[in-house]
Amino acid sequence: MTFLWVVVILMAVALAAEIFALVGLMLVVRRATRNAEAVKEELAEKFRSSVRLVEELKVFLRPHAEVVQRDGGEIAATLAARTQSVKITLQDADRRVQRIRLRFQTDGIQTMEQLQSGRRVIEQGVVRPVLTVGRMVRAVSAAIWLLRKVA
Repeated sequence: MTFLWVVVILMAVALAAEIFALVGLMLVVRRATRNAEAVKEELAEKFRSSVRLVEELKVFLRPHAEVVQRDGGEIAATLAARTQSVKITLQDADRRVQRIRLRFQTDGIQTMEQLQSGRRVIEQGVVRPVLTVGRMVRAVSAAIWLLRKVA
């Protein structure tokens, strides 16, 4: 009979230990729930302030974005016009160089020695302008390269 009482007492002690463990677990869960709620509220407040900040930035930047867009369009149009004028200038210079080459060929001039052998008039009227046009073409090419790099 004492064995039976020992088993009953041990069962009661085990039941009491389970009840204490469940109570402790319930307290831990309650504390974790409170901490989770606090973190949730903190994150919600940060999120709300971030949303407000984004909305304020939208309102603040919208006029600036419109100005930047308009100015960018104007700059692009100006750059396109300047590029077009530089291309036209290059084409004109190329036509002039072709005309000067044709003059050389019709006069039978093939080398610079032939030019220097008594034809100073041709040198002043043809060679110097060709050299000038060559310099101009190089300068315009450099300007186009610079415009492409800037744009």
